[in-house]
Amino acid sequence: MTEQLLDIKQSIVVDAPIAKVWKVLTEPVFVDQWLGCLRYQKSVGHVFYMQQDQQKRQAGNIDGATHCRILALDEPGRFVFSWYLPGTPETEVSINLRSLGDATEVTLVHAGWDQFDSEAIRAIRDGLEGGWKSFVLPQLKQTVEHAG
Repeated sequence: MTEQLLDIKQSIVVDAPIAKVWKVLTEPVFVDQWLGCLRYQKSVGHVFYMQQDQQKRQAGNIDGATHCRILALDEPGRFVFSWYLPGTPETEVSINLRSLGDATEVTLVHAGWDQFDSEAIRAIRDGLEGGWKSFVLPQLKQTVEHAG
C-alpha cells in the first residue's frame, strides 16, 4: 500500500495591508508578474494557463500548459483555483490572506493529491511544493512590496 500524499501548505508574511495584497493577488495587471501565467481574467469560472516553457509563454502558446480554473474570489481573504492537465483530476490551490495590521500573512494550500497514485505523482507534487515556496510566494511578496 502506498502512502497518501499530504497537502502542500506554505506561508509567507508580506509587508503590506491586506487590501494591497488582495489587489496584487487578483488583478490581471499584477498576476502575470507574480504567477507568470497566460490569459488570466479576474472572474470565477475563467480558465487561465501556467506555461513552464519560457519560449511558449512569451509566444502566448498554451500547448502543454497547466490549466487553472478560478473557483472563488472572496475579497479580501481567499483566492481559489484548480490546477490540472487536461484528462487528469483537478487539484485545488487556495490562497488565504490574514491581516496582521500593516502586514498580511499569505497561506497557500495545494490539495487533492489523494486522487492520484502517490508513487506516480510524488515527483510532480514535491516539485510544486518547492516552486510554491521558493518562487511563487516570494514573487508575490516582492510584487506587492514594490507595487505603487
